[in-house]
Amino acid sequence: MLHVLSDTGVGGAGRYVLNLLPGLRDQGIEVAVACPGGGELAKELARRGWQPLPLSRGEASFSWRSVAEVYRYLKAGGYDLVHTHASLAGRMAARLAGARGLVLTRHGLGSGAPAAGYRRQVNRWASRLLTDAIIAISEAVAAQLVAEGVDRRQIRVVPSGIDWEEFARASGAAVRRELGLGSRPVVGMVARLVPEKAPADFLKAAALVKQELPDAGFLLVGEGPLEQDLRGLAARLGLQDNLYFLGYRRDVPGVTAALDVAVLTSKQEGLGLVLLEAMAAAKPVVATAAGGIPEVVEQGVTGLLVSPGRPDQVAAAVLQLLRDRDLAAKLGRAGQELVARKFSLTAMAQGTAEVYRALLERKGGRG
Repeated sequence: MLHVLSDTGVGGAGRYVLNLLPGLRDQGIEVAVACPGGGELAKELARRGWQPLPLSRGEASFSWRSVAEVYRYLKAGGYDLVHTHASLAGRMAARLAGARGLVLTRHGLGSGAPAAGYRRQVNRWASRLLTDAIIAISEAVAAQLVAEGVDRRQIRVVPSGIDWEEFARASGAAVRRELGLGSRPVVGMVARLVPEKAPADFLKAAALVKQELPDAGFLLVGEGPLEQDLRGLAARLGLQDNLYFLGYRRDVPGVTAALDVAVLTSKQEGLGLVLLEAMAAAKPVVATAAGGIPEVVEQGVTGLLVSPGRPDQVAAAVLQLLRDRDLAAKLGRAGQELVARKFSLTAMAQGTAEVYRALLERKGGRG
């Protein structure tokens, strides 16, 4: 089968695929990946032993050139199944090439708004035409798809999974030494620097925490179009000596292990993969009650939830956890247990493989 992505960076979809591929191989499924060449995602796939088939147009869901490139790969490789991740070009190429099954994973909530009546009909027609099955990474994503007009019978909920043991055994000592953090309290957020993640709210919360704990350190991990604006905001908030912009990091387990509290300030979120990673590392989390996040973070049990757009609430929750280490440890342990039980790589791979097999049985494919 062939996975098709339009991403150049290692965002949510890229990390999802990187996590999924080994499990599919263990399920006996032969997998190839097509994605834009030259980006961090292509490099990371190659580093892990998956040689991606290059696409020449990056970060664009559709281009005729990408349709032609994917079509050629499908014809040359004889793939029965195509699994796309926001790549309209991949779906069109799959239909043109006569692939027996076409799967789409929906990773986010899109606009988060229900579609108007006529738009619902268009979406229902398009989803039937260009997909055979849609995997939603959370119940919130599934509900959003239905609100947009997609037939619920097309949707299968398979939560994202992570290698929780990698995060559980990681050490943050090297990252703390690298940044000279010592034993300072450290709060961090791993996210693309894009509006839906609301990273400015993280900086505003950091400034409030600093007022109470002047020696606290703050890590912002990720890349995106808001970086320069955020650097300006950090300077205006007086965070120059406390805030570290780390950009894209391959050592996310080590960075996560270096934190005392992990934060996610998203306005909307399909599930919150970085929260799973922090919880796997037994870190207490503070997150907005947006989208699928409450399916991961149960208030007062596996973390603390706050309202989106309220950096004051974020700061108050962070200070509570930094001051009450017993509560922080309790939430961290409960989060780790939840991730190990419900959000493992094995569970994600098995659920995804079941979608493939059911589809191919229905379509009469070779597998």
